[in-house]
Parts: sequence; structure tokens; C-alpha cells
Amino acid sequence: MSRIGVHKLKLALLKTHVNVFGFAGYLFSGKLVKTILTRSIPRLEEFFRPTMGSTPKLLHISPLYRVKNNREVECVYSYAVCRKTSAYVKCIDALKPVTLNGRYYFYIGFHQSVENVTDVLNALLNYNECFEFMNQKVCAEVVEIEAWNAVELGKNLVARVMNSGSMKIVFSSPTMLRDPLRTSGKFKTLLPSPFNVFATPVYTILFSKGLSSVRRLRTELLRLHRLFNETYSALGGVKVRWVYYGRRPEPALVGYVNYRVNFEYFDFLKQGLNVEDWLGEIFAYMLALGVGAGRAAGFGHVELKPLAERKNTGEPPAKSL
Repeated sequence: MSRIGVHKLKLALLKTHVNVFGFAGYLFSGKLVKTILTRSIPRLEEFFRPTMGSTPKLLHISPLYRVKNNREVECVYSYAVCRKTSAYVKCIDALKPVTLNGRYYFYIGFHQSVENVTDVLNALLNYNECFEFMNQKVCAEVVEIEAWNAVELGKNLVARVMNSGSMKIVFSSPTMLRDPLRTSGKFKTLLPSPFNVFATPVYTILFSKGLSSVRRLRTELLRLHRLFNETYSALGGVKVRWVYYGRRPEPALVGYVNYRVNFEYFDFLKQGLNVEDWLGEIFAYMLALGVGAGRAAGFGHVELKPLAERKNTGEPPAKSL
């Protein structure tokens, strides 16, 4: 029986629409989002600070997004073009600059232990100021907030994914996945396997319940690895982008990965586990708190989508071997 189940928790996910003016230069816009949040809600500052040891963050933000041509969504950040040579990675000096003048939005997700949802909403909705940011005068005004209960989103998503038989995970902000088989946090991975993608959400759930151990973590991840199979497009849908957050570029994943459900293993799991509740909780943590490393800095924001749903013929879905 899984030790991850439905428990009393509240995970909030807020989509915050904001007008921003006055910046031009090189920027990972998660830095500006963090500044806006700490200026509007100063007590959040402690949750952005580096944590000691293996304590996971229960707060996640995304960079800024903007809508282009009334439909295309662009994540706003500077990045470099880098190529691997025989001995090292060489990056072209010309970075992509960022100009902020207009309407954008960002996401903030957090556990109820971090802050009361109502207090966050009230503080953000009253936010409108100009301030100095990276030696420039930047003005920001929050104009609208959409709020969701991530737990309900996760539950609804499970039903849709199981009906579809497949799922797309979109790395909508640059993502630095962790390899759960490596004990050092400095080692990242660029392979979007279920083992790596689900590692941080599962670990965060176990840690929040005081159940974190290498054995339990690997048991849960092995279940997910057997339940979701990567499709042939697993490596074709993602690419590496070199993102400047600090002094040097860091490789991160962008794009998407498709998984198909192994229904034979799904039926096996149902014999001793409420799979819908178990999986719904994991999806909720992914939606609200992201995946991988640097989630409180704007990395690892994901979207989970069922692929084209099967027609309802009254027959069970085809099983994946």
C-alpha cells in the first residue's frame, strides 16, 4: 500500500496578470517575479532563501509570460546559444535581450503552511508601485488574479488522463530535473523519464509527511516509471536551452514529453491502492510546486495535459505493454 495518499492539505495556484514597464536588458524574469512578490508580501522572503540540507521548497514561482499574436505564449528570459566542443561548452556572447513594456502574467504556487491564500490575494491585488530593479526604474501593477485549488485540478486531471490513455508534460519554463539515484544535488539530468520528472514532487510529498527515505522514494518512483511509458518522441520534443540566472549559463530543458499509460500495471496497482487519489495528489504538487531544481526561482513550471481523448465506445482502453 502506498504511503502517499490524500491527506489534509491545501495547494493554491495563482495566475497573476501584471502590467510591467521600464526594463530593457538581460534577465531571467523569475528574478523580477520574486522581487514583486517580496515587495508586496515581505514575509515571503524567508521562503525564497536557500534551505539547508534536503528540505524541499513549498513555494514555487514561474517567470513572466506574454501572449503574442493573440494565441502564442512566450516565456520571458535571456538565454545563450551554446555548443559542445571536444573539451568544453562554448557559448556565443550575444544573449537574447528582454524588454518589458506591457501586459504579462506569472504563476505562484504554495502550500497552506507557507501563507494564507486570502492574504496573498489581498496583498497582490493592491500592488502597484515603481522601484529600482537592476539599476533601472521598473513599474509593476497587478491587474487580475485567477486562483485554483491545485488538489481539485489534480483529481480532475487523473480522470482525463486515464480516459485518454496518455499525457503530455510541458516544460513551460526552463527545467532542471534531478536524478533521484544520485545523492548530491549538484548533479542534474537532461533525460525526461518518469523517474526524473516525478522525483521532486514525490520527494516533497513524502518529506511533508515525515516519511522521506531513499527506499520509500524509489518505491514510489518505480511505480510511476512502470505506469507511464515514454513515447518515441521523448527526446524529439525537448531541447536544451542555456539560461543565464547567475554568472554563467546553466543547461535546462524546454519543450514537452509524452507518456502513455500502462493499463496492465494500472490494473495491478488498483488491487492494493487507490490509484486515482495517489496520482491526483502527485499531479497537484506538480501543478502548484513545479518539478526539478530552482522552483522558487522560476524554474520547473509545468503544464499537464491529456492527449486526444479516446472516443467513448463502452470498451476498456487498449493496454500498453
